[in-house]
Amino acid sequence: MNRFHFFSHKFGLLAVLVLGLIAGTGCYTNIRPGEAGLRYHPLTSGLQRDLLTNALYFYAPWNDIILYPTQWTSYKEKVDVLTRDDLTINVVAAVILRPVPSEIYNLQIEIGPDYYEKVVRPQFRTSVRNALSAYSMIRISKETPKVSSDIRLALGDKLRGKHIEIDDVIIDDIEYSRPILTAIEGKLTKEQEQEQMKFEINIAKKDAEITVIHAEAKAKSTAIEAEGNAQAIVIEAQAKAKAQKLIAAQLTKQYLQLKAFENPNTKLLLVPTGKDALPMIFNMPDSGRIPTAPVDASPQP
Repeated sequence: MNRFHFFSHKFGLLAVLVLGLIAGTGCYTNIRPGEAGLRYHPLTSGLQRDLLTNALYFYAPWNDIILYPTQWTSYKEKVDVLTRDDLTINVVAAVILRPVPSEIYNLQIEIGPDYYEKVVRPQFRTSVRNALSAYSMIRISKETPKVSSDIRLALGDKLRGKHIEIDDVIIDDIEYSRPILTAIEGKLTKEQEQEQMKFEINIAKKDAEITVIHAEAKAKSTAIEAEGNAQAIVIEAQAKAKAQKLIAAQLTKQYLQLKAFENPNTKLLLVPTGKDALPMIFNMPDSGRIPTAPVDASPQP
């Protein structure tokens, strides 16, 4: 029994010594969240397929653990681009990507941990140049989301089967040369002047339309007033004509004689006529006397 305890004690000390030696030589790896690793045993089984995740792993000094980041990582590139209108600009673009976690073993076998420098970077820069060469300089700044989508699609096609997945591509900045900036400022100034001119023309058109509307309304009002006056004159004339017609219908000979007798200013009331229809002449006596006999103006036999 004592011998068993002795050997157990010695074995425990040996294990502690081995662990101490391993820890002293740095033969352990702490894999944190957002990382994954592969065991590599060069003297025995080589690269292991099993994916190591969040834990502390010890291994012999002649073995190793290869780490890969599994978090999304952003990489930026500054690329000189020749646009469709033959202008050179510098574009700062960023790509967000990571290894496919379930394909890290294949990525290690085919490319390795420096996959961005070996594969992604040259393909990314080429995709940026090819995509932006289809756009004019002005359209690049106006259609940034469309340009970013084109780059992402092109890069995705080039990285298909490379065990890498892309989250997004972003146009971070566009740098123009001084001559280009001067030309852009001049164009913007002209556009602003044209917009101001259009605005002033629209204001003048509105004023003219208002003036025409007022003139038409005034002319219409005048025409309505003139038509009303004309209708009033016609109605008045018709009323007068009707009245005159009624009066004329009532003006008989007896009525006129009656009115003549009733008029106090009338001095000659009646002119009698003789047999020959000639007026009868009376010798008017002196004032206040009535003639006794008429003077016969007919010729004597």
